[in-house]
Amino acid sequence: MARLGLHEPAEAAGEDSAAVDRFSPAFLRPHRAADQSALQPASIVRAAGPAAPSPMPDARRFAEGRLRRGGLARGPRNEPGAGTPAAARGVLLTGDHAYMTPPRHLHGMAANRQLQDPNLFSHVNEQAVLFALSQETPEKIVSYACDLLLSESTHGQQMFYLIFNHCHHQLREWVIAKITQDRSFYSLCVRRTNEVVFMINSCETRKSMQLFGDAMVPWMSPSQMRVLLSDSKRLQVIHAFIKSSPPDIAQFIFEAVAKECTRLARQSNGLSLLQNCLERVSWMEMDNILIKLSYQSLHLALNSCGNWILQDILKKGDSFHIAVIASCLRNHYVTLAKNKYGSNVVEWCLKVFNEGERSVIVNELIYYAHFRDLVTHEFANFTLSTALEVCKYPLRNILANAILSQNIMVRNQHCTKIFSILARYGFIQRTFLRDF
Repeated sequence: MARLGLHEPAEAAGEDSAAVDRFSPAFLRPHRAADQSALQPASIVRAAGPAAPSPMPDARRFAEGRLRRGGLARGPRNEPGAGTPAAARGVLLTGDHAYMTPPRHLHGMAANRQLQDPNLFSHVNEQAVLFALSQETPEKIVSYACDLLLSESTHGQQMFYLIFNHCHHQLREWVIAKITQDRSFYSLCVRRTNEVVFMINSCETRKSMQLFGDAMVPWMSPSQMRVLLSDSKRLQVIHAFIKSSPPDIAQFIFEAVAKECTRLARQSNGLSLLQNCLERVSWMEMDNILIKLSYQSLHLALNSCGNWILQDILKKGDSFHIAVIASCLRNHYVTLAKNKYGSNVVEWCLKVFNEGERSVIVNELIYYAHFRDLVTHEFANFTLSTALEVCKYPLRNILANAILSQNIMVRNQHCTKIFSILARYGFIQRTFLRDF
Protein backbone atom coordinates (compact mmCIF):
# COMPACT_ATOMS: atom_id res chain seq x y z
CA MET A 1 0.00 0.00 0.00
CA ALA A 2 2.88 2.34 0.79
CA ARG A 3 4.31 2.06 -2.73
CA LEU A 4 0.92 3.05 -4.22
CA GLY A 5 0.94 6.28 -2.16
CA LEU A 6 -2.16 5.28 -0.19
CA HIS A 7 -2.21 5.43 3.63
CA GLU A 8 -4.90 3.44 5.40
CA PRO A 9 -5.24 2.04 8.90
CA ALA A 10 -3.21 -1.08 9.60
CA GLU A 11 -6.29 -3.13 10.39
CA ALA A 12 -7.51 -2.66 6.78
CA ALA A 13 -4.24 -3.92 5.29
CA GLY A 14 -5.29 -7.57 5.52
CA GLU A 15 -8.58 -6.87 3.74
CA ASP A 16 -6.81 -4.91 0.97
CA SER A 17 -4.35 -7.75 0.49
CA ALA A 18 -7.23 -10.19 0.11
CA ALA A 19 -8.90 -7.85 -2.36
CA VAL A 20 -5.75 -7.81 -4.50
CA ASP A 21 -5.89 -11.60 -4.74
CA ARG A 22 -9.60 -11.64 -5.39
CA PHE A 23 -9.79 -9.21 -8.32
CA SER A 24 -7.98 -9.22 -11.65
CA PRO A 25 -6.52 -6.20 -13.46
CA ALA A 26 -8.27 -4.80 -16.49
CA PHE A 27 -7.02 -7.46 -18.90
CA LEU A 28 -6.17 -10.32 -16.55
CA ARG A 29 -8.14 -13.39 -17.43
CA PRO A 30 -9.11 -15.32 -14.27
CA HIS A 31 -8.09 -18.98 -14.21
CA ARG A 32 -9.85 -20.17 -11.09
CA ALA A 33 -13.11 -21.84 -10.12
CA ALA A 34 -16.40 -20.07 -10.91
CA ASP A 35 -16.86 -17.30 -8.33
CA GLN A 36 -19.33 -14.44 -8.61
CA SER A 37 -16.91 -12.10 -6.81
CA ALA A 38 -14.47 -12.50 -9.71
CA LEU A 39 -16.91 -10.61 -11.93
CA GLN A 40 -17.06 -7.54 -9.62
CA PRO A 41 -15.26 -4.27 -10.57
CA ALA A 42 -11.52 -4.17 -9.91
CA SER A 43 -10.45 -2.78 -6.54
CA ILE A 44 -9.20 0.79 -6.44
CA VAL A 45 -5.94 -0.34 -4.88
CA ARG A 46 -5.01 -2.17 -8.11
CA ALA A 47 -3.83 1.02 -9.76
CA ALA A 48 -0.27 -0.03 -10.62
CA GLY A 49 0.77 -0.14 -14.26
CA PRO A 50 -0.57 1.84 -17.22
CA ALA A 51 -4.24 2.70 -17.50
CA ALA A 52 -6.21 -0.02 -19.27
CA PRO A 53 -7.77 0.85 -22.63
CA SER A 54 -11.44 1.82 -22.52
CA PRO A 55 -13.90 -1.07 -22.93
CA MET A 56 -14.72 -1.86 -26.53
CA PRO A 57 -18.24 -0.80 -27.61
CA ASP A 58 -20.90 -3.48 -27.53
CA ALA A 59 -18.64 -5.76 -25.48
CA ARG A 60 -21.67 -7.24 -23.77
CA ARG A 61 -22.29 -10.74 -22.55
CA PHE A 62 -24.69 -12.89 -24.51
CA ALA A 63 -28.27 -12.86 -23.30
CA GLU A 64 -29.14 -15.54 -20.77
CA GLY A 65 -28.94 -18.94 -22.41
CA ARG A 66 -26.46 -17.84 -25.08
CA LEU A 67 -23.30 -18.21 -23.02
CA ARG A 68 -20.86 -20.82 -24.19
CA ARG A 69 -20.53 -23.86 -21.96
CA GLY A 70 -18.33 -23.16 -18.98
CA GLY A 71 -19.17 -19.44 -18.85
CA LEU A 72 -16.63 -16.70 -18.24
CA ALA A 73 -15.13 -17.90 -14.97
CA ARG A 74 -13.63 -21.24 -15.93
CA GLY A 75 -11.98 -23.75 -13.69
CA PRO A 76 -8.23 -24.34 -13.58
CA ARG A 77 -6.62 -25.65 -16.74
CA ASN A 78 -3.58 -27.81 -17.18
CA GLU A 79 -1.55 -24.81 -18.34
CA PRO A 80 1.27 -22.70 -16.89
CA GLY A 81 -0.16 -20.33 -14.30
CA ALA A 82 -3.74 -21.65 -14.58
CA GLY A 83 -5.59 -21.91 -11.28
CA THR A 84 -2.63 -20.51 -9.35
CA PRO A 85 -3.61 -18.13 -6.52
CA ALA A 86 -2.14 -14.64 -6.55
CA ALA A 87 -0.08 -15.34 -3.45
CA ALA A 88 1.68 -18.19 -5.24
CA ARG A 89 2.21 -16.07 -8.37
CA GLY A 90 3.93 -13.34 -6.38
CA VAL A 91 3.47 -9.57 -6.67
CA LEU A 92 4.51 -7.67 -9.78
CA LEU A 93 6.95 -4.83 -9.28
CA THR A 94 5.87 -1.21 -9.59
CA GLY A 95 5.38 -0.31 -13.24
CA ASP A 96 4.91 -3.90 -14.41
CA HIS A 97 1.99 -4.65 -16.70
CA ALA A 98 -0.63 -7.28 -15.98
CA TYR A 99 -2.69 -7.79 -19.12
CA MET A 100 -2.39 -11.58 -18.99
CA THR A 101 -2.14 -14.26 -16.35
CA PRO A 102 1.63 -14.57 -15.77
CA PRO A 103 3.16 -18.01 -15.20
CA ARG A 104 4.55 -18.86 -11.79
CA HIS A 105 8.21 -19.15 -10.75
CA LEU A 106 9.46 -16.62 -13.36
CA HIS A 107 8.93 -13.22 -11.73
CA GLY A 108 11.83 -10.81 -11.75
CA MET A 109 13.66 -12.17 -14.82
CA ALA A 110 14.10 -10.00 -17.90
CA ALA A 111 12.29 -12.20 -20.41
CA ASN A 112 11.38 -9.63 -23.06
CA ARG A 113 14.11 -10.98 -25.30
CA GLN A 114 11.90 -14.04 -25.74
CA LEU A 115 9.58 -11.93 -27.89
CA GLN A 116 12.22 -10.73 -30.32
CA ASP A 117 12.17 -13.90 -32.40
CA PRO A 118 8.71 -15.42 -33.04
CA ASN A 119 10.37 -18.67 -34.10
CA LEU A 120 11.58 -19.49 -30.57
CA PHE A 121 8.73 -21.96 -29.99
CA SER A 122 10.51 -24.66 -28.04
CA HIS A 123 8.41 -25.99 -25.17
CA VAL A 124 11.19 -25.06 -22.73
CA ASN A 125 10.50 -21.32 -23.08
CA GLU A 126 6.68 -21.34 -22.92
CA GLN A 127 6.59 -19.90 -19.43
CA ALA A 128 9.23 -17.32 -20.28
CA VAL A 129 7.21 -16.10 -23.26
CA LEU A 130 4.04 -15.96 -21.18
CA PHE A 131 5.79 -13.98 -18.48
CA ALA A 132 7.27 -11.55 -21.01
CA LEU A 133 3.86 -11.02 -22.62
CA SER A 134 2.22 -10.45 -19.23
CA GLN A 135 4.36 -7.31 -18.90
CA GLU A 136 3.80 -6.01 -22.43
CA THR A 137 1.20 -3.62 -23.85
CA PRO A 138 -2.05 -4.94 -25.37
CA GLU A 139 -0.82 -4.06 -28.86
CA LYS A 140 2.28 -6.20 -28.40
CA ILE A 141 0.25 -9.14 -27.07
CA VAL A 142 -2.20 -8.98 -29.99
CA SER A 143 0.60 -8.68 -32.56
CA TYR A 144 2.49 -11.62 -31.08
CA ALA A 145 -0.64 -13.81 -30.94
CA CYS A 146 -1.42 -13.11 -34.61
CA ASP A 147 2.17 -13.96 -35.58
CA LEU A 148 1.79 -17.29 -33.81
CA LEU A 149 -1.48 -17.96 -35.65
CA LEU A 150 0.27 -17.51 -39.00
CA SER A 151 3.27 -19.55 -37.92
CA GLU A 152 4.16 -22.78 -39.70
CA SER A 153 5.55 -24.22 -36.48
CA THR A 154 3.39 -26.82 -34.77
CA HIS A 155 4.55 -25.66 -31.37
CA GLY A 156 3.84 -22.09 -32.39
CA GLN A 157 0.21 -23.07 -32.89
CA GLN A 158 0.20 -24.67 -29.43
CA MET A 159 1.60 -21.45 -28.01
CA PHE A 160 -1.28 -19.57 -29.65
CA TYR A 161 -3.81 -21.75 -27.83
CA LEU A 162 -1.93 -21.14 -24.59
CA ILE A 163 -1.74 -17.37 -25.01
CA PHE A 164 -5.34 -17.04 -26.22
CA ASN A 165 -6.56 -18.92 -23.14
CA HIS A 166 -4.69 -16.49 -20.88
CA CYS A 167 -6.13 -13.38 -22.55
CA HIS A 168 -9.07 -11.40 -21.23
CA HIS A 169 -12.12 -11.21 -23.53
CA GLN A 170 -11.20 -7.69 -24.72
CA LEU A 171 -7.76 -8.84 -25.85
CA ARG A 172 -9.48 -11.74 -27.62
CA GLU A 173 -11.70 -9.27 -29.44
CA TRP A 174 -8.62 -7.37 -30.61
CA VAL A 175 -7.04 -10.56 -31.96
CA ILE A 176 -10.29 -11.52 -33.72
CA ALA A 177 -10.70 -8.02 -35.16
CA LYS A 178 -7.17 -8.07 -36.58
CA ILE A 179 -7.50 -11.44 -38.34
CA THR A 180 -11.08 -10.98 -39.64
CA GLN A 181 -10.35 -7.56 -41.15
CA ASP A 182 -7.31 -8.91 -42.97
CA ARG A 183 -7.65 -9.99 -46.59
CA SER A 184 -6.00 -13.30 -45.78
CA PHE A 185 -8.87 -14.43 -43.50
CA TYR A 186 -10.21 -16.57 -46.37
CA SER A 187 -6.96 -18.52 -46.67
CA LEU A 188 -6.46 -18.51 -42.90
CA CYS A 189 -9.69 -20.49 -42.47
CA VAL A 190 -8.33 -23.07 -44.91
CA ARG A 191 -4.81 -23.31 -43.44
CA ARG A 192 -5.69 -22.87 -39.75
CA THR A 193 -9.19 -24.31 -39.53
CA ASN A 194 -8.84 -25.74 -36.02
CA GLU A 195 -7.49 -22.48 -34.62
CA VAL A 196 -10.31 -20.41 -36.16
CA VAL A 197 -12.94 -22.85 -34.87
CA PHE A 198 -11.28 -22.66 -31.44
CA MET A 199 -11.54 -18.87 -31.44
CA ILE A 200 -15.20 -18.99 -32.50
CA ASN A 201 -16.02 -21.42 -29.71
CA SER A 202 -14.16 -19.16 -27.25
CA CYS A 203 -16.16 -16.02 -28.12
CA GLU A 204 -18.00 -14.58 -25.12
CA THR A 205 -19.36 -11.29 -26.48
CA ARG A 206 -21.66 -10.30 -29.32
CA LYS A 207 -18.92 -8.03 -30.67
CA SER A 208 -16.61 -11.01 -31.23
CA MET A 209 -19.29 -13.04 -33.02
CA GLN A 210 -20.27 -10.03 -35.14
CA LEU A 211 -16.66 -9.64 -36.30
CA PHE A 212 -16.63 -13.24 -37.54
CA GLY A 213 -20.05 -12.81 -39.13
CA ASP A 214 -19.02 -9.70 -41.06
CA ALA A 215 -16.00 -11.57 -42.45
CA MET A 216 -18.21 -14.46 -43.66
CA VAL A 217 -20.90 -12.40 -45.41
CA PRO A 218 -19.13 -12.52 -48.84
CA TRP A 219 -19.08 -16.34 -48.65
CA MET A 220 -22.89 -16.49 -48.84
CA SER A 221 -23.32 -14.93 -52.28
CA PRO A 222 -24.79 -17.33 -54.90
CA SER A 223 -21.51 -17.54 -56.81
CA GLN A 224 -19.39 -18.09 -53.71
CA MET A 225 -21.84 -20.63 -52.28
CA ARG A 226 -20.87 -23.11 -55.01
CA VAL A 227 -17.21 -22.75 -54.06
CA LEU A 228 -18.03 -23.02 -50.36
CA LEU A 229 -19.78 -26.38 -50.76
CA SER A 230 -16.59 -27.90 -52.15
CA ASP A 231 -14.43 -26.44 -49.36
CA SER A 232 -14.71 -28.70 -46.33
CA LYS A 233 -12.34 -26.52 -44.28
CA ARG A 234 -14.40 -23.35 -44.50
CA LEU A 235 -17.58 -25.37 -43.97
CA GLN A 236 -16.20 -26.43 -40.59
CA VAL A 237 -15.81 -22.75 -39.72
CA ILE A 238 -19.38 -22.03 -40.87
CA HIS A 239 -20.77 -24.92 -38.79
CA ALA A 240 -18.93 -23.72 -35.68
CA PHE A 241 -20.20 -20.18 -36.24
CA ILE A 242 -23.83 -21.31 -36.61
CA LYS A 243 -23.66 -23.38 -33.43
CA SER A 244 -22.00 -20.68 -31.31
CA SER A 245 -23.55 -17.42 -32.50
CA PRO A 246 -26.95 -15.93 -31.59
CA PRO A 247 -29.57 -16.51 -34.33
CA ASP A 248 -29.81 -12.81 -35.22
CA ILE A 249 -26.08 -12.60 -36.00
CA ALA A 250 -26.19 -15.77 -38.15
CA GLN A 251 -29.36 -14.62 -39.93
CA PHE A 252 -27.48 -13.86 -43.17
CA ILE A 253 -26.49 -17.54 -43.39
CA PHE A 254 -30.07 -18.72 -42.80
CA GLU A 255 -31.38 -16.45 -45.56
CA ALA A 256 -28.76 -17.65 -48.06
CA VAL A 257 -29.45 -21.31 -47.20
CA ALA A 258 -33.22 -20.80 -47.59
CA LYS A 259 -32.73 -19.48 -51.14
CA GLU A 260 -30.52 -22.41 -52.15
CA CYS A 261 -32.17 -25.14 -50.02
CA THR A 262 -33.09 -27.44 -52.94
CA ARG A 263 -29.58 -27.39 -54.41
CA LEU A 264 -28.00 -27.81 -50.98
CA ALA A 265 -30.16 -30.85 -50.23
CA ARG A 266 -28.68 -32.71 -53.21
CA GLN A 267 -25.06 -32.49 -51.99
CA SER A 268 -23.56 -34.11 -48.92
CA ASN A 269 -21.84 -30.94 -47.67
CA GLY A 270 -24.87 -28.84 -48.49
CA LEU A 271 -27.18 -31.28 -46.72
CA SER A 272 -25.20 -31.06 -43.48
CA LEU A 273 -25.25 -27.24 -43.69
CA LEU A 274 -29.00 -27.28 -44.35
CA GLN A 275 -29.73 -29.58 -41.41
CA ASN A 276 -27.54 -27.47 -39.12
CA CYS A 277 -29.49 -24.35 -40.05
CA LEU A 278 -32.89 -26.06 -39.70
CA GLU A 279 -32.06 -26.81 -36.07
CA ARG A 280 -31.59 -23.11 -35.28
CA VAL A 281 -33.98 -21.10 -37.46
CA SER A 282 -37.38 -19.93 -36.30
CA TRP A 283 -40.46 -22.10 -36.84
CA MET A 284 -41.72 -19.92 -39.70
CA GLU A 285 -38.37 -19.98 -41.51
CA MET A 286 -38.13 -23.75 -41.13
CA ASP A 287 -41.68 -24.21 -42.45
CA ASN A 288 -40.91 -22.14 -45.56
CA ILE A 289 -37.79 -24.22 -46.27
CA LEU A 290 -39.62 -27.53 -45.80
CA ILE A 291 -42.44 -26.43 -48.11
CA LYS A 292 -39.91 -25.64 -50.86
CA LEU A 293 -38.32 -29.06 -50.40
CA SER A 294 -41.70 -30.83 -50.38
CA TYR A 295 -42.57 -29.41 -53.80
CA GLN A 296 -39.29 -30.85 -55.12
CA SER A 297 -39.87 -34.25 -53.47
CA LEU A 298 -39.82 -36.28 -56.70
CA HIS A 299 -36.32 -35.12 -57.62
CA LEU A 300 -35.06 -35.32 -54.05
CA ALA A 301 -36.41 -38.86 -53.55
CA LEU A 302 -34.20 -40.18 -56.36
CA ASN A 303 -31.09 -38.41 -55.04
CA SER A 304 -28.54 -40.07 -52.75
CA CYS A 305 -28.61 -37.09 -50.36
CA GLY A 306 -32.01 -35.56 -51.03
CA ASN A 307 -33.89 -38.70 -49.96
CA TRP A 308 -32.64 -38.22 -46.40
CA ILE A 309 -34.09 -34.74 -45.97
CA LEU A 310 -37.34 -35.97 -47.51
CA GLN A 311 -37.51 -38.82 -45.00
CA ASP A 312 -36.96 -36.30 -42.20
CA ILE A 313 -39.90 -34.23 -43.46
CA LEU A 314 -42.13 -37.31 -43.51
CA LYS A 315 -41.03 -38.26 -39.98
CA LYS A 316 -42.04 -34.82 -38.68
CA GLY A 317 -45.61 -35.67 -39.72
CA ASP A 318 -46.82 -32.19 -40.70
CA SER A 319 -50.11 -32.72 -42.54
CA PHE A 320 -49.53 -29.97 -45.12
CA HIS A 321 -46.02 -31.18 -46.00
CA ILE A 322 -47.29 -34.76 -46.30
CA ALA A 323 -50.13 -33.68 -48.60
CA VAL A 324 -47.69 -31.82 -50.87
CA ILE A 325 -45.34 -34.82 -51.05
CA ALA A 326 -48.23 -37.20 -51.81
CA SER A 327 -49.41 -35.03 -54.71
CA CYS A 328 -45.88 -34.79 -56.16
CA LEU A 329 -45.10 -38.53 -55.94
CA ARG A 330 -48.43 -39.81 -57.26
CA ASN A 331 -48.08 -41.87 -60.49
CA HIS A 332 -44.34 -42.29 -59.83
CA TYR A 333 -44.37 -44.95 -57.10
CA VAL A 334 -43.24 -47.77 -59.41
CA THR A 335 -40.19 -45.80 -60.52
CA LEU A 336 -39.41 -44.87 -56.93
CA ALA A 337 -39.87 -48.42 -55.63
CA LYS A 338 -37.30 -49.74 -58.11
CA ASN A 339 -34.76 -47.07 -57.12
CA LYS A 340 -32.23 -47.63 -54.33
CA TYR A 341 -33.01 -44.29 -52.67
CA GLY A 342 -36.60 -43.84 -53.77
CA SER A 343 -37.69 -47.15 -52.21
CA ASN A 344 -36.76 -45.79 -48.78
CA VAL A 345 -38.97 -42.75 -49.36
CA VAL A 346 -41.94 -44.89 -50.49
CA GLU A 347 -41.59 -47.02 -47.35
CA TRP A 348 -41.86 -43.92 -45.19
CA CYS A 349 -44.83 -42.73 -47.25
CA LEU A 350 -46.62 -46.01 -46.48
CA LYS A 351 -45.88 -45.54 -42.76
CA VAL A 352 -47.15 -41.95 -42.43
CA PHE A 353 -49.89 -41.73 -45.11
CA ASN A 354 -53.51 -42.38 -44.27
CA GLU A 355 -55.25 -45.48 -45.58
CA GLY A 356 -56.60 -43.63 -48.62
CA GLU A 357 -53.14 -42.58 -49.81
CA ARG A 358 -51.80 -46.05 -49.05
CA SER A 359 -54.40 -47.54 -51.38
CA VAL A 360 -53.16 -45.21 -54.14
CA ILE A 361 -49.62 -46.58 -53.71
CA VAL A 362 -50.71 -50.24 -53.52
CA ASN A 363 -53.01 -50.01 -56.54
CA GLU A 364 -50.28 -48.34 -58.59
CA LEU A 365 -47.91 -51.20 -57.74
CA ILE A 366 -50.44 -54.01 -58.26
CA TYR A 367 -51.63 -52.77 -61.65
CA TYR A 368 -48.10 -52.39 -62.95
CA ALA A 369 -47.74 -54.55 -66.06
CA HIS A 370 -44.67 -56.34 -64.68
CA PHE A 371 -45.78 -56.72 -61.08
CA ARG A 372 -43.93 -60.04 -60.79
CA ASP A 373 -40.67 -58.19 -61.42
CA LEU A 374 -41.48 -55.83 -58.56
CA VAL A 375 -41.95 -58.74 -56.14
CA THR A 376 -38.53 -60.16 -57.00
CA HIS A 377 -36.78 -56.80 -57.38
CA GLU A 378 -33.84 -56.13 -55.05
CA PHE A 379 -35.31 -52.80 -53.86
CA ALA A 380 -39.04 -52.95 -54.65
CA ASN A 381 -39.50 -56.08 -52.50
CA PHE A 382 -38.82 -53.97 -49.39
CA THR A 383 -41.57 -51.55 -50.42
CA LEU A 384 -44.04 -54.45 -50.79
CA SER A 385 -42.95 -55.89 -47.43
CA THR A 386 -43.61 -52.58 -45.70
CA ALA A 387 -47.00 -52.31 -47.43
CA LEU A 388 -48.00 -55.76 -46.11
CA GLU A 389 -47.07 -54.72 -42.57
CA VAL A 390 -48.71 -51.28 -42.39
CA CYS A 391 -51.82 -51.70 -44.56
CA LYS A 392 -55.09 -52.83 -43.00
CA TYR A 393 -57.91 -55.07 -44.13
CA PRO A 394 -59.02 -55.25 -46.94
CA LEU A 395 -56.02 -53.54 -48.59
CA ARG A 396 -53.57 -56.04 -47.08
CA ASN A 397 -55.62 -59.00 -48.42
CA ILE A 398 -55.70 -57.51 -51.91
CA LEU A 399 -51.93 -57.07 -51.95
CA ALA A 400 -51.28 -60.55 -50.47
CA ASN A 401 -53.46 -62.28 -53.05
CA ALA A 402 -51.76 -60.33 -55.85
CA ILE A 403 -48.33 -61.50 -54.65
CA LEU A 404 -49.38 -65.15 -54.23
CA SER A 405 -50.96 -65.18 -57.70
CA GLN A 406 -47.51 -64.71 -59.24
CA ASN A 407 -46.44 -68.25 -58.20
CA ILE A 408 -42.99 -67.11 -57.13
CA MET A 409 -40.62 -69.63 -55.57
CA VAL A 410 -40.29 -69.28 -51.82
CA ARG A 411 -36.53 -69.74 -52.08
CA ASN A 412 -36.08 -66.56 -54.12
CA GLN A 413 -33.46 -64.50 -52.28
CA HIS A 414 -35.42 -61.25 -52.62
CA CYS A 415 -38.74 -62.68 -51.42
CA THR A 416 -37.72 -64.10 -48.05
CA LYS A 417 -39.13 -61.18 -46.05
CA ILE A 418 -42.34 -61.03 -48.07
CA PHE A 419 -43.18 -64.71 -47.49
CA SER A 420 -42.26 -64.41 -43.83
CA ILE A 421 -44.84 -61.62 -43.41
CA LEU A 422 -47.44 -63.58 -45.39
CA ALA A 423 -46.93 -66.54 -43.06
CA ARG A 424 -47.23 -64.31 -39.99
CA TYR A 425 -50.66 -63.06 -41.09
CA GLY A 426 -51.82 -66.56 -42.07
CA PHE A 427 -51.84 -66.24 -45.84
CA ILE A 428 -49.55 -69.29 -46.14
CA GLN A 429 -48.65 -72.09 -43.76
CA ARG A 430 -45.40 -71.86 -41.84
CA THR A 431 -44.83 -75.56 -42.49
CA PHE A 432 -44.81 -74.69 -46.17
CA LEU A 433 -41.86 -72.38 -45.55
CA ARG A 434 -40.01 -75.00 -43.51
CA ASP A 435 -40.34 -77.53 -46.33
CA PHE A 436 -38.20 -75.25 -48.42
